[in-house]
Amino acid sequence: MNQRIEKIENRFSTEQLLTGITLGRWIELLNRVGWNVSPDYLHRLAWLTGWAVSSSVLGHLEDAVYAQRVAEQPLEPPPFFVLGHWRTGTTHLQNVLNQDPDMTAPTVYQVVFASHFLLTGRVGPRLLRWAVQGTRSYDNVKHSWDAAAEDEIALAKMTGLSLYAGFGFPDNIPQFEKYLDFIDATEEERQRFLAAMELLIRKIMVDTGGKRVIVKSCPHTARLRMLVDRFPRSPFLFIHRNPYETFASFMRMRRIVDWENWMHRPEKGFFNSLREQTAELGLRVYTRFLEDRKLIPPERYHELRYDEFVGHELEHLRVVWDKFGFDDWERFERHARPYLDGLKGYKRNKLQIDDEFKEFVYDRWRVVFDAFGYDKEYPS
Repeated sequence: MNQRIEKIENRFSTEQLLTGITLGRWIELLNRVGWNVSPDYLHRLAWLTGWAVSSSVLGHLEDAVYAQRVAEQPLEPPPFFVLGHWRTGTTHLQNVLNQDPDMTAPTVYQVVFASHFLLTGRVGPRLLRWAVQGTRSYDNVKHSWDAAAEDEIALAKMTGLSLYAGFGFPDNIPQFEKYLDFIDATEEERQRFLAAMELLIRKIMVDTGGKRVIVKSCPHTARLRMLVDRFPRSPFLFIHRNPYETFASFMRMRRIVDWENWMHRPEKGFFNSLREQTAELGLRVYTRFLEDRKLIPPERYHELRYDEFVGHELEHLRVVWDKFGFDDWERFERHARPYLDGLKGYKRNKLQIDDEFKEFVYDRWRVVFDAFGYDKEYPS
């Protein structure tokens, strides 16, 4: 019998990604993993189930009020996709783009309570101020109900067809890995996921008066085959970062976020192989992206390099504006500049990058170094 880890960290965190899932989807997910919840985490089961009941009731009420209006909402303008591996600057990029008055990013409230944010979005954030931290647990980025967020968090709860849906169940995570790129998923699963994405985008557009939605979730980087086909007029903006920094920062995030979501103690073998798993996960994202980015027409695709973008955001985004034909650069600049000025003094986490670590990352991710022109030496 495989041994379980003994020490539990952050046991009473309420930062579970599945908070706000509807009751039917929650029971479906628990059935799928064989109700694999340990006694150590029964309080998380109660927390998620309690929110699931309210999310289901409020979701039915929202459907009764808004279903027709959402169905009639055109996907025009089409969504704007921000792509990149975790910890490559996608959040910063999304936040800057979100300063455009004609665009909107999904908010934390919208992705947490995806089933009923149209009904409760004006009141809920005020009533639940106590439930959200001022900064994200794994970095110093400001966090609030109105902050920009990943749509994948909502889609995991709407469909159960996401790697994020399996994060809480390390024993069962292989069941969910196929949803990273959907290559091995069924056609029914692909269409169900895309339909949920369209529904979420339409709801956000209804909530914001028809603004273009900035869709940013790192797994989308591996899903270009689906996305380009479903959203043929969407622009795609990809950002990459030094692989050593990307990997070190992602590992730091996982050591925090995994503990926040687990519903049972992982096996020691799973826990001890976390670095190898992370490398394989990233390689899968990059491999799929590098194979499929050619599917995007050149006029709707642009790349950014993190170390060049940070500190020179407006210079690079002016190129993006011209290439994608976005309107009113001057107005965007007027809104974005004060936001960027407010970030001065922001301190990034210090990353541990020693020789052994560099050897490991370069060996697993050499394709990334070669594809984007990064030097094996660090710093270059």
